[in-house]
Amino acid sequence: MLSKKVLVSGLLLSVSGLTFANQSCDDTALHEDMSMLKTEMKSLAFDVKKENFTSADERIDTIISVLKEAREETPYLFEEKGLSGDKLAARQADYQSVIDDTIAAFMALDGALEAEDSSKAKTMLGEIGNLRKKGHRAFKSDC
Repeated sequence: MLSKKVLVSGLLLSVSGLTFANQSCDDTALHEDMSMLKTEMKSLAFDVKKENFTSADERIDTIISVLKEAREETPYLFEEKGLSGDKLAARQADYQSVIDDTIAAFMALDGALEAEDSSKAKTMLGEIGNLRKKGHRAFKSDC
């Protein structure tokens, strides 16, 4: 029978291996950008719901800036799949297209906020949510 020390050591190595495997995608600039977007989006949705248009407008400026930074990053999924050359370029172009569509949606939301049109703003938030889902399904790694 195996000793308890051997079993515990094996378990610790297994768990630490999983931890190190997951650190790669969590330590990227894109992951940091997406975490910031998640926080800003929650606050933005609250501001829109409360019709705090000034605060929401400021959040949109921040979000668009972060999206522009994220556009220049490469999703970890591409690295994980070992993409290179033409395949990498094509997938990167797809990723940037979704980011561009998302930026355009935020600009439309900004226009709705400037017009203080809360109905249009809520519609745009729904569209942005759909774009987020589309992007995550296509480009988010399972880590």
